[in-house]
Parts: sequence; structure tokens; C-alpha cells
Amino acid sequence: MLVPQYHAVHVISDIHLGGTPGFQIFNQQEALVWFIDYLRALPENQKIALVLNGDIVDFLAEPAPAHEKECYFRPLHAMADLTRIMCDPSFEKIWKALTHYLQTSNRFLVLVLGNHDVELALPEVREFLTGQLCRDDDAARGRLTFAMDGTGYACRVKDKNILCIHGNETDAWNPVDYRTLARINAEKKRHTPLTPWTPNAGTKMVIDVMNGMKKKYRWIDLLKPETETVPALLLAMDNDAVTWSRVKKLFGVATDFVRDTHRGPDSFLGIDVMLSGEEPSEDKAFHTMMAASYPSLAEAASPQETQMDSLLAEMDAHVAEGSSPATFADDTGQPEFLGIWGAVWDKIRRRSPEENMREALQAWLDGDKAFDPTEQDNTCKSVRELVGPEVDVVIAGHTHLQKAIQGSKGSAAYFNSGSWIRLMQLTPELLQKEAFKKVWAVLEKGDMESLDNATVKGQPLIRHIRSVVSIQKEPDGNVLGTLATVEESGSNYNLTPVQQGQFTC
Repeated sequence: MLVPQYHAVHVISDIHLGGTPGFQIFNQQEALVWFIDYLRALPENQKIALVLNGDIVDFLAEPAPAHEKECYFRPLHAMADLTRIMCDPSFEKIWKALTHYLQTSNRFLVLVLGNHDVELALPEVREFLTGQLCRDDDAARGRLTFAMDGTGYACRVKDKNILCIHGNETDAWNPVDYRTLARINAEKKRHTPLTPWTPNAGTKMVIDVMNGMKKKYRWIDLLKPETETVPALLLAMDNDAVTWSRVKKLFGVATDFVRDTHRGPDSFLGIDVMLSGEEPSEDKAFHTMMAASYPSLAEAASPQETQMDSLLAEMDAHVAEGSSPATFADDTGQPEFLGIWGAVWDKIRRRSPEENMREALQAWLDGDKAFDPTEQDNTCKSVRELVGPEVDVVIAGHTHLQKAIQGSKGSAAYFNSGSWIRLMQLTPELLQKEAFKKVWAVLEKGDMESLDNATVKGQPLIRHIRSVVSIQKEPDGNVLGTLATVEESGSNYNLTPVQQGQFTC
């Protein structure tokens, strides 16, 4: 297969440009501009590719139009959203730097589709973005590539085959429905009614649940690694979080997850739902999610479907009358909560949000090695299984966790380009009771500024890892793979290899 050939390929991902001020999880504009300019300044005779490997912008973080309550995919508003993002002072220098980069000879830019920026695949959005980045420069247009069909981007450095994919391809929570996307693209060109978009479970989780919670707790999507415990963490917080409408939405997300497991293997959020001939119920999926956060409740039985229907109807009636969830829970006339639903509710309504959150996080992060770049995770294993032995290096993103795993016989080397957003790493030391009091005091404030400035036990709560994966031909003829980070150096930056993150491919 004929594919582009480069002297070096540099990959970053999960920048997540988007969201209004106060809700933006990316705040590294100056560092990213430095990196783009650094690549532009490399010797002009070297053919260099910069790959933005998915989730470049974040349409899911953009406010929904006033007349739409839920906006999972917005083909009619994508142009306005992208225009706002490109003009936002927090991001506008990045787009200018990319424009200057493309105007330089032998500099190539590749945009890979993720699961938060699906609208970039729309033809008019691609053409608009091309016009903004390349102006009337036909040569620059020829150096810009959109990889938007779900197959990733293949290229070569010397004799090594490289494949860049976002990584959601093996994530049952976040598949992109490329068939429907292609149909919508055709319908837009024909000016015919658009096929309705069915969101995946991950998108519904963001729009239906997490975006509402972010109004108070803006740090929700900064915790890594993401697992099935996110719903239980949300329910653990306070009476504003534990609303019946939110419980019902989580219940619906569990249903969508069960549906999406038929599209591909689960790997990212980790719910182990076995599909052995009989489709698991939505109750079972939700039971699994909740039990993961509260190990002491793992043996509790889940309710029958008819009991759940009755319970949800009772919830709606009380909410319609203006009763709070806590009042309903204490009402002796309520139908009994059964199994895990009753145990979890009883637990969370009698304890403080701080206690609930600490227990859930301890269960979540027990023995966690997600931040170890040399530790294989499920995404690494499943992505490597996607590619044949002819692929020498596969590079993913999506998890926000940087990785560098050497190849073995018949298996490609694997890199994950991590993320450039804020990340929160809660170590076992920070989850001890006294230390967590200080952590919770910051989390309860909820705003980004408090998080950015917070230090507990000498550790900052927020990390900026700024990962870069580079595959390049060396003077000795070898092809070197490097996982590096952009580090501050006085008033400037430099590119620093990660320990054990560099090897010959």
C-alpha cells in the first residue's frame, strides 16, 4: 500500500479546544504554540508531519443552542461552534500557529477524528477549516490531510509502517457511527432531511450527566483513569447531584452501554458485561457500575424490572410535587429500595459527600498504575490486537494517559500520546482521611482556579503532562520512537524524553 513517507512524525492528541471560560479543560496555549513553532523551525529539507490524533476540538463542551435541551451531535450548528472556538482568546493563537506551520515547505498537518469532535467530518466544516488554516495557499492545502473515516492515518518513516488512530475504536462506550455519519454527509449535500443521530453511551454520559454536574464540580472530567465508577462518584456528591432525573439518565446510559457493547470490545471504561448469548439487562449493567464503587455492596441483588419501573414512577411523582430526593428517601411510605439500589442510597444519604467520595475513589484507584507510561492497559492490548504484523508502530490517544510499550514478536510497538488538558491524579497518600479533607475542600469549591493553585502534602492536584510521540529517522539509519513531554524551562519550553519512553522501533 502506498502511504506518505516522512523523515519524522510527531503526534499529539486530546487537546479538547472548546468550552466557555471557566469550563475549559485545556489551558496550555503558550506551550502548544511553542511546540508547533518548534516543529516549523526544524530544517526545511526534512519532511515533517504533525498528527493531531483526535479530540482536537470538543464540540461536546460547547453550550447547546437555546432551543435544544440535548445536543449530542450538531451538524446544523457545527460551523458556528467551530468559529467560536477558533476566535476564543484561549485558543486563537494555536490556530494562527498551525496556519504559519502549514505555510512552511515540507510541513504536513494531519487531523484524525476523535469522539468529541465528530462534526469535523462534515464536508462544509472541513472546507471551512481548510480555508482558515491554508487561506489561498494551494501548496498548504496539499499538505493538510483529514483522516475522518475511522480507519486512522497510515504513513512510513524509513521502512517502518506507522498507524495513528484515536483509540475509541476499541471502546464500547465511545464508538463513532461512521455509517450514519456518511449518510448525514450525503443528505447535507442533497439538501434532504438528516437521519437522526443516535449517541453512544459515552456521549450521553457527557451531555446528560457530566455537563450538568460541571456547573458545580468543574473538575469531573479531569480525574483519570476513567472507569465504570464515574456514575457512582456523581451520585456520591450531594443532594443536588442525587436527583431522580439524574438517576434515570444514568439508568439510560447503562442501557446504551449494553447496546454499544455489540459494536466492539469494551476496553476504556472497563465494565465487564459478558455477552454470552443472552443480552444483559440494563439493571445488571448499572448494578455493575455501582458495585465497582462500593465493594461492600457487590453481592447485593439488583431489582426486577417491574420494581424499577414502579420506583422511577414514584420518584417522578414526588419530584413533581416539589419534594427533594432526601425527603423522598426518608418517607416511610416509599416503596422499598431493593438490593444495591437500596444499599447505595442508604449509604449515600446518611453520610457526607466527602466520605462517599473518598470511599468511591479508594475503590476506584486501588492498585492503580494508569499513570505509569510503561504499564500496559486495556486500550494498549486491544489496539495492538487491531493491527497486523506488518504494522511496526501504532499510536493512539483517547485515554489521556501517555504510554510507551516496546514491540514484541508479531506485535507492534504501542504509544499513547496522552493529552494536553489538565489531569488530576489522586494518589493513595491524598486519599488518606486527613489529607483528603484538604483535597475535598478544594474539590467542593469546584472552580478551575482553585484547582490550578491547590497543593496538598506537597503535591499539586492538577498535572500538565503535555505528551508528544515522535517517530523519526536517526543519522545512523535507525528509526527511533520517543515519548516526550513539553516542559517549562524558565520563560521557554523544551522537549524532554520520558524515562524508559525511548527505543528503536
